[in-house]
Amino acid sequence: MDKAKRDEKLEDDIRQYGLQVLHILEDESGPGFSYSIGLFKTYGHAEIIMVGLKQDLMHILINDMAEEIKKGKTYSPFEFEADILDDFDCYIIDVDKPYYYSYARQAQNYYGGDDFPLIQCIYPTVKGIYPWEDEWPENIKDLQPILGSINQ
Repeated sequence: MDKAKRDEKLEDDIRQYGLQVLHILEDESGPGFSYSIGLFKTYGHAEIIMVGLKQDLMHILINDMAEEIKKGKTYSPFEFEADILDDFDCYIIDVDKPYYYSYARQAQNYYGGDDFPLIQCIYPTVKGIYPWEDEWPENIKDLQPILGSINQ
């Protein structure tokens, strides 16, 4: 799809759904990830990124979060959220601006720079261990990079 058609689809999706979820496939530089474009424009809410889960699951979770945002919910940094991933609390952080180029380039193009908020939804292992904890398994160490500070 050429750039003009991608841009037109993005605008159509934002008009129709309030956002578009963009997927970046895993490659030699890191795990796959998905993020929203349009939540800030449509609802004044931070865009959302998730890293390292299956593409279909990240798409569903970001869309579910968007549905809650449409109903008035706000996802705030440094808070655990129980309603994102069944049986697990996800942790929300602000993404630091230096990560925007590597992780949210299309959103930068859409907004004309870095002047939009972006939050990362961090999930634990099935044992409830988060990436910043010592018990985080070594074999998945690079699966979910933390793109900002985990503390206020």
